[in-house]
Amino acid sequence: MENGMRQGDLCLVTGVSGYLASWIGHHLIEQGYRVRGTVRNTQNREQQEKLRTLLPGAEFVEADLRRESGWAEAVRGVKWVFHVASPQAVASEKDRTGGAVRGTEYLLRAAFGEPSVEKVVLTSSEAAIAYGYPRSKQRFTEDDWTVVDGPAGRNDYFRSKTMAEKLAWDLAADAKANSRRVPLAVVNPGFIAGPSLVPWGRFSLEMLKNITLGKMPAFPDMVNHMVDVRDCALMHIAVMQNPQTNGRRHFSFGITSKMANMAKSIRSQYGHLGYKPRSFVIPTSVFWALKWFSSDVASLYGKLGHANEYVAKHPGVYRYRYTDLDRLMKDSVDSMLEHGWL
Repeated sequence: MENGMRQGDLCLVTGVSGYLASWIGHHLIEQGYRVRGTVRNTQNREQQEKLRTLLPGAEFVEADLRRESGWAEAVRGVKWVFHVASPQAVASEKDRTGGAVRGTEYLLRAAFGEPSVEKVVLTSSEAAIAYGYPRSKQRFTEDDWTVVDGPAGRNDYFRSKTMAEKLAWDLAADAKANSRRVPLAVVNPGFIAGPSLVPWGRFSLEMLKNITLGKMPAFPDMVNHMVDVRDCALMHIAVMQNPQTNGRRHFSFGITSKMANMAKSIRSQYGHLGYKPRSFVIPTSVFWALKWFSSDVASLYGKLGHANEYVAKHPGVYRYRYTDLDRLMKDSVDSMLEHGWL
């Protein structure tokens, strides 16, 4: 196997119509690579026309996380695989864990069995690292795993990301499933924000939309680790290009801030348009009682009211371009306004 991507190489981006994946495809094309993207339905004419405009020269194939068919064809002739597709974090998505796990297995078995594939980069999440711990644990690295035998495991999003990533590492280490020893690397982003290329990416910015509209009048006393979607996309490519990332997990976050500061930033920049979200912080003591009745609160309780520090073990992999909270909020809200989501 060769070490290093070359212009003209064919890259697969799963779920290329998504918020993050569309940016990965965009940057790959800008850097001179060929892109093949998977979508659930190639017969969606409106989506296909928009994607062909956003990703000129890309080809699109049909593959669904919940079906095995299509994945062997998707990876055929591909050198570099970006597995970004995952069930959406929305209430209408049923059995998110099952879909994430099955889709990861279908894709990886196909990729590891395709002679042309040289590396896979998987999009996971900090949700697979930093949840389900007691309050005494305040520092997290990529060596940590979310504890799914408890409240965090009852959160379908946390569970889906953790179980899918663990399966990926197991398959990569399985001599039978990965007989060619194709390297795997993983990116674990924090909260992703920033502009959306695609006009249907609203689910990824739903929390910011609700904050902007004042639907979240109060916030837990919690530190958020955030990354601009453009940085996160470029970091995926940097991880793919660097053979030293093989076999590693990589935190992805360029901004650290309290949740309430997002509302303050939006209010200061968009108050003249009538967007004046409140930024009241709920005392952590309130959540102590609520955690006995809500698994969502219980899964977050250990991270409230203290530093909640993330320490990347390999910080030299990528240098972030977007590190200012106000800029991140502005670009996010401007994008939502442009797409008519506000």
